Amino acid sequence: MSLSLFILGSLAEETSHPYKLKKALLDALPVQNLSEGKFYYNFEALQKKGLIEPVETVHKENRPNKTLYKITEAGREFLEEEIYRSFKKGSKVEDLYISIYLVKYINPEKAAIFLEDAIKQEKQKWAHYREMRQNEEMQKQFATLDENQQRAVEFISDHAFKQADENIRWMENLFTFLKEIGK
Repeated sequence: MSLSLFILGSLAEETSHPYKLKKALLDALPVQNLSEGKFYYNFEALQKKGLIEPVETVHKENRPNKTLYKITEAGREFLEEEIYRSFKKGSKVEDLYISIYLVKYINPEKAAIFLEDAIKQEKQKWAHYREMRQNEEMQKQFATLDENQQRAVEFISDHAFKQADENIRWMENLFTFLKEIGK
């Protein structure tokens, strides 16, 4: 998951402050282990890169100051590039959540083309792994393991292949979703 993408996408809508955006993120997406330090670090990094900038500091009595930020033109360009890049990579499903959430900032059909390539690569990778399991050399190595190790390898492999199949199925559904909303 890219906090930077979420921050940029949120600031593309309106000026805001970090606390409000962090709360919005936690309300919108299933995010775990999000520390304040990590969130604020991303704000600072984006500002140093010139992708966001402070526009106003709000002073309230008996309350800490709030700095409002906005996205820069360079930030808008970077946002679009990064969303497309995530669909090109596509192999880790969870990394696509924020990009899907921000799909309104890109052309969904173009993203679908990138995702289609990522799906093909993922299928090829797992087909290769399946072939390797049947490889004579791998079978010899497997035979040298004791019974519990063999069972452990089978247990782990079973999960990995089922998870890969599910991820590919989900990516294919995402491809359909992108094509539908791109019409």
